[in-house]
Amino acid sequence: GAYMSVASAMALALLHVASSCAFMAPLPSPCRSFEASSTRLHSRVAAGQMLRMSAETAHVEARRNFLRSALALHLALTVGVAQRGSAEVFFDTERYGDKELKVSTINKVKQQFRALYEKKPELLVPLFRLALEDALSFDAETRENGPDGSVLGRVGGPGGEYLKEAAEEVRRIKSELTRQTQLTAADIIAFGGAVAIEATGGPRIVVQLGRADGNKSSKSGMSSWDFSAPTAEGILAAMTKSGLTAKEAVLLAGAIGSLNQAGQNMKEAIANKVVCDVEDPSCTSEEEGYYGLYSPVTIRSETSNLYGKNRGASAVNSNTGFDSARIAGLAGDAKFSNKFLVDAASGKSDDPLAKALMSDKEMSKWVMEYGKKGNNNKFIKDCEKCYVALTELGRSNTSR
Repeated sequence: GAYMSVASAMALALLHVASSCAFMAPLPSPCRSFEASSTRLHSRVAAGQMLRMSAETAHVEARRNFLRSALALHLALTVGVAQRGSAEVFFDTERYGDKELKVSTINKVKQQFRALYEKKPELLVPLFRLALEDALSFDAETRENGPDGSVLGRVGGPGGEYLKEAAEEVRRIKSELTRQTQLTAADIIAFGGAVAIEATGGPRIVVQLGRADGNKSSKSGMSSWDFSAPTAEGILAAMTKSGLTAKEAVLLAGAIGSLNQAGQNMKEAIANKVVCDVEDPSCTSEEEGYYGLYSPVTIRSETSNLYGKNRGASAVNSNTGFDSARIAGLAGDAKFSNKFLVDAASGKSDDPLAKALMSDKEMSKWVMEYGKKGNNNKFIKDCEKCYVALTELGRSNTSR
């Protein structure tokens, strides 16, 4: 990008010089005036004038050719820059209307995901990974691709089966909400990962709306990250293509590990649910679950004994909404936190992902930093910032 900018500036400078001199007539000199006034050397002057005119014509033509070449160079570079820029992720921040309409759109898509995660917590990790797959298609060197929804075109093929159900849910949500607002798949995917964190007790993540969907499928850096047998090299390769570092690798891996732990606890809690007796005065609508796309789920967990009707609400980050707080209560002591990294830092974890992180000098340094028991708030805060930055890789604020 810097090379193209310098080259374009040089072309403009050449264009300016060329335009200044291409059609400039030669100034008359005292010698020419003297010769022209001498009748004795008339024939010699005439011959000299013819030679000069011929030379000047050739010189002007050469300068005109130079001008045309400089102009052509400038146009070529300008078009080249535009073509490369067109591969970025375009954000139209006015896509969904005024502030009130934007808030309404955000609430609708979040409600869809909260209902989904309460019913199918096993999709927490796949939908978070789907957001990573989409964002990490960004190439920091060419400034191409990014979180533009094109990941949906890659899912289902070799290596993408694990994300198939997550992709289907994104398509379903898009279909459901298209009747009310023109949400893009790219925005829905970005919110899917954010709500996964929020609904398991993490912070409320402010995701920017307005991504335009891409029309070409591109390879993601996540293809280097083998989740069945993760390696340090593969995890780092997934990050470096997009300009990220070992620090971001540990934050995102820590988030995946935490979501996996929370999802397992939530799934177990749902499996052990006890149907609420409608005749029981303590069976209230607040306890019956979120009324969304899926039927309500009624669960009596240990957190309900501790926190009553607002089950789990007091135990999670106060920035989250009531629905997310209540759903997070299903995770019990496995709410979103640095617990996965604490276990990894201890060296006692048998998780393949934890072992891969600790096998690399740079990543293990960040595991030890975020894996300190007193650094949970630091992990959560930095994880939030990392996810927001991830969803804006390759961002261009020019709408198309």
